[in-house]
Amino acid sequence: MVQTTNEQAQLEAVGSPVPENNESSNIKKVETDAATRRADAEHKRRRAFCSPILILLGSLRSLFAGMISLSASAGQGMSKFYWHIPVLYGDKTSREWPEITGFKSGCAAGGKSLFYGFYDGITGVVTLPYKGARGAGIKGFGIGVLHGIGGLFFKPLSGIWAFIGHPIFGLHKHISNREHGRQQQNLLSVV
Repeated sequence: MVQTTNEQAQLEAVGSPVPENNESSNIKKVETDAATRRADAEHKRRRAFCSPILILLGSLRSLFAGMISLSASAGQGMSKFYWHIPVLYGDKTSREWPEITGFKSGCAAGGKSLFYGFYDGITGVVTLPYKGARGAGIKGFGIGVLHGIGGLFFKPLSGIWAFIGHPIFGLHKHISNREHGRQQQNLLSVV
């Protein structure tokens, strides 16, 4: 017995069992496909609404990352510039350049650089002429005085720039490491 679509709908509305046949399974498949298409259309409509917002947020994130990167590069560059000047004129009392792995280590390195920049600059005025005189006499004393005066000027400047630049560079490294971790996670999820 072949039932039409109207008869099947009436039987379903009454609650009596409808025999499964090829025609009714095709109708259910069409209804499921239509529901899927409606859900996809709704999803596309929502995505179309959110897309400009997501693009704006992504652009702001990139702008912020660029500003942090530029600030980190400028701060690190100026600090390293002033750190290298005493090394260039022969001052052997410059400290090692700190290793910065994240924001926390950047803040610690910035504080230490500021403290030791002023400490080395001020104490160098006394200790460098003394070390120079002990090693090379009067000539060494004169070289030590020049090194001390140069250090008094350049080492605190390096400390000030490091105090500003190291935390920003640490923040940049922290953001870069997080982004790199996300990219690795995305690559692993694809594979």
